[in-house]
Amino acid sequence: MRTRVRTALAIAAALAAGAALGAPASAAGRAHEPRWEISLAGSLPDGARLHSVTSAGGSAWAVGSDGLYEGMPDGVVLHWDGRRWREAEDPALPPVFYWNSVDSASPRDVWAYGWNYDDEYVVRYDGRKWRRVPLPELPGGAHHGSAEIAAERGRVWVAGWEWLSTYAHGSWETERLPNGLDVTDVDARSSRSAWAVGGFAHVGRESRPVALRWRNGRWTETEAPADPDLRLTGVHVESDRSVWATGRVPAADGGGFAEPRVLHWNGRRWRDVTGPVSGLFAEALTGDGRGGIWVSGDPYGSEGPPVLWHYDGRRWTRHEGATVAAGETQSYEVTALAPGGRHGGPWAVGSYERIEGTTAYQSELIERFGRR
Repeated sequence: MRTRVRTALAIAAALAAGAALGAPASAAGRAHEPRWEISLAGSLPDGARLHSVTSAGGSAWAVGSDGLYEGMPDGVVLHWDGRRWREAEDPALPPVFYWNSVDSASPRDVWAYGWNYDDEYVVRYDGRKWRRVPLPELPGGAHHGSAEIAAERGRVWVAGWEWLSTYAHGSWETERLPNGLDVTDVDARSSRSAWAVGGFAHVGRESRPVALRWRNGRWTETEAPADPDLRLTGVHVESDRSVWATGRVPAADGGGFAEPRVLHWNGRRWRDVTGPVSGLFAEALTGDGRGGIWVSGDPYGSEGPPVLWHYDGRRWTRHEGATVAAGETQSYEVTALAPGGRHGGPWAVGSYERIEGTTAYQSELIERFGRR
């Protein structure tokens, strides 16, 4: 992995606290209201994008890729130590094109998945350093692809294109998904309770949303919302009787933009709670620590701030994220959310584009919700 100029991270973090804040408050009292603020933006090489974020005990990790190097992306791992973001420089981290997913069971038990099209890696952080955890060899040299990872004490799940793998007690167990079934996200509440969601599409057979549940040491397909046009994109497990999912369906008017869906499982059935949520590709999802959720994604349209929706169990509130002050900007996208815990509100990561003349530049974006 090539050497980079690290001081840009500290400079960008300082600038983000001032010039790169969102819309200014119209009255002095509003300065104390919670709002989304930029924590890091534009510090990595052009083309950077963050794919995943996790937090535990006041510490946070974000992963993605930091642009192109000799024609290929270069994976990046960022760590929040409670004050600032720094790029991890542990030699145990392999030189991947993409770090696709990260999750933590505790500040001393953090897991990440990365891949290079032909190679894939899982790494674990123990509070001091990273180390590789060899993945199982799949038939025919296959790999999990652009996979998602979920970690709980004593167990880790990797959900990919065709494979679901589980790590516990120092070994892996792997099962192949049926043809046509694609998993897009996985989340867990404990070593005994996890969910994976996606969709099924196969020539000659009816499409359907798919919800898989980990119980009694194995995955089983469980009841999913009865809508053949629905494809599930994200999942958050709050408890055995409270699971949230995001998804999309084709636009009712046959237009180009799909319509978002937000659903809740109460232990017996799914309920559509989408309400007023609209105008985005809903894929980022996390809990708020009080029984509610945050939802975001890629807003439809070419300009404007990132859009985040909060549901407190009764009503939805639409929030606009902070925008970057430098230059013209467009296409803000939130790819992942993570709870902030007692040390602050949730984290949001993704990317934004800035326009300089006729050229568009993509950069990483990290925001946090809280009080000034």
